[in-house]
Amino acid sequence: MIWLKRIGLFLIGTAIIGAGFFWYLLQYADVDFYPPLFTEHCGDCHGDDMLGTDRAIALIENRLEGGDSVAAMIHSINHKHVADGRPQFEDELTQEQIKGLAMYVGERRLGQKFEDFRAYSPIVIPDEPIHSTIHDFSIEVFANSLDPLTYSIEPLPDGSFLLTERLRGLSLISSTGVQSEPIDGTPKTGKSGIAVRGIPAGLGWLLDVAVHPDYEQNGWIYLHYTDLCTDNCEHGSRLFPASMNRLERGRIKDGRWVDVETLWQAEPQFYTRMIDTTAGGRIAFDDAGHVYFSVGWKEPLALSSQDLNSPNGKIHRINDDGSIPANNPFLIHPAVGNDESTLTRQSIWTYGHRTPQGLEWNPRRGKVWNTEMGPRGGDEINELLPGRNYGWPYHSLGLEYTGHSVARYKLQDIEFDTSKVEQTLVDFTPSPALSSFAFYQGDKFPGWRGNLLLGTLKGSSLYRLVFDGKEMIEREVLFRDLARIRDVEIGYDGLVYLLLENAEESMIVRLVPTD
Repeated sequence: MIWLKRIGLFLIGTAIIGAGFFWYLLQYADVDFYPPLFTEHCGDCHGDDMLGTDRAIALIENRLEGGDSVAAMIHSINHKHVADGRPQFEDELTQEQIKGLAMYVGERRLGQKFEDFRAYSPIVIPDEPIHSTIHDFSIEVFANSLDPLTYSIEPLPDGSFLLTERLRGLSLISSTGVQSEPIDGTPKTGKSGIAVRGIPAGLGWLLDVAVHPDYEQNGWIYLHYTDLCTDNCEHGSRLFPASMNRLERGRIKDGRWVDVETLWQAEPQFYTRMIDTTAGGRIAFDDAGHVYFSVGWKEPLALSSQDLNSPNGKIHRINDDGSIPANNPFLIHPAVGNDESTLTRQSIWTYGHRTPQGLEWNPRRGKVWNTEMGPRGGDEINELLPGRNYGWPYHSLGLEYTGHSVARYKLQDIEFDTSKVEQTLVDFTPSPALSSFAFYQGDKFPGWRGNLLLGTLKGSSLYRLVFDGKEMIEREVLFRDLARIRDVEIGYDGLVYLLLENAEESMIVRLVPTD
């Protein structure tokens, strides 16, 4: 009977995993619903290639009189054709379809393709300097031959860098660009697992690394990773491990990871087999002794992003020693209760997040900011205000990969007031897949001081954004089509360092002023 029970448990576990991967593949499958829709309704006039015909203008490589934002193109599709005796599309198509067509055209105008995440596109470093509005600069290779699954770099005062590779662990890059062997004793990592559109997906990944603001005095290094669980959590087993975010700190001495302290760890029931591409995993420090860290929607339907009893889809804040700040927005005093849901709530700073890819302290605003990937469209830059709801999965300016509006609350038959959602500072639709960012504070590019430098994955571009308070007043693309930019950091030398992710060979490059 024991072997029958084991077989039964094995089949149940396999079914659960299969259902999860099926759902994931359904969301991210290499299927674009809009080219056929465009061909059917727009191709005769604008051309299937969008280059125009004698009946209508080109939609790419051309200025659009009505504007090229998604909102402007939605208005044009709805209303601009009537005067020419052509169909009034708002009577023929749903608003979801019209928005999807506008996003599809917008993607093509940016040179993006829905199915291309640039994981295998070769990295070609420009030979000539790049000219931008304020500074000219060249791109230099600092370190190459890195593992394909890189995640984070962190500059050190001596000119070296810490590097996390999701499957290999933590290593050092010397000031001359030479990589060390992995630091002995850092957290155990898992395997890459399946790949979707060329992007590996797995469990048990090393994610962000950050040094304490007083690192030169105390030597503390903070690691954010997904802890693997095989037999002490609800969903983990020896055959099918589960994972969940964990934050710890330690020091490097004689090439070893020592003095390790676990600062935050989720309760066992929150470990899941949902792949770690949804884990978030960034770290940021403010100027008052707090550390913030992001946990993505680490469960299939992402509904727990709205659940304050779950750590998923949240930005958390703790003191730098792991204790809970007394003014956290959802703090419940231990006298009221110290059950697991109470403990989960205590560290939550904001909620309603999807995939927080960047997290940084904005010294001019005195607030922590984040970047976040939406589904198809709806990438965001947010200022994170305590206790606020940022909407996911009930509200987004993007569309689901299936082409439908993001409105999963309808499945639950519950009311949701979108007016209470903290709206994004900057919406990126179409989505370039926002990644990491940094506020430039160095001396090598004085005209950029205080600007936000933003990397993208699918877009393979680097943006420079200028803000007046919370309002973006300038946006410049410094370059396009380089590679997936996984991390952006400012070195102690004032140069801008980029971690480029590539399936063949990842590398670190730096921007060096030439003007």
